[in-house]
Amino acid sequence: MFETARRSLGYSLARMHFRNQRDQVIDFTESLASGNRVLLILPLTPSKAPIASLLELFRTRYGEDMVSVVTDARDTTIAGALPRSEIIRMHMTEVTRLFHPPADILKRVKDRKYDVAVDLNLDFLLPSGYICKASTARIRVGFARPGADLFYNFQIKFEGSNTTAMYDRLASCLKMF
Repeated sequence: MFETARRSLGYSLARMHFRNQRDQVIDFTESLASGNRVLLILPLTPSKAPIASLLELFRTRYGEDMVSVVTDARDTTIAGALPRSEIIRMHMTEVTRLFHPPADILKRVKDRKYDVAVDLNLDFLLPSGYICKASTARIRVGFARPGADLFYNFQIKFEGSNTTAMYDRLASCLKMF
């Protein structure tokens, strides 16, 4: 009961925090291809998400040293998949009571300039959406879910529960740009 109220209050505070940050109208034609630095936000809840095709896409398009990754603190596989990338580890217990990411994570994200930020969480999670918006990336990609409009300017809509198909669709959409 209190969790829903805290989540709602956290969302409202995020809207107030980002109210002056208006998105520019941009042309998505080659918008991802022209970017230099990428922020990937991996699923923050423990899962065996089939994201290998997406990791390969970003590794080949941008290079490992141009990709930063926000991941769950317990994730041990990402360091092997992207050994030269900056890994920012966050545990869900570090999230504030209003479901905002911790200040040290936000500082690390804001210290770099990103052209593209991609949130790979299938469900809308306020901490990952907040990180994506706080990155000030020109292109912020996420899945279309209620409440996601504030945080992403490029949303992928997908019906169904097949996670492999969802990530494959995301990869094919991103390859177009």
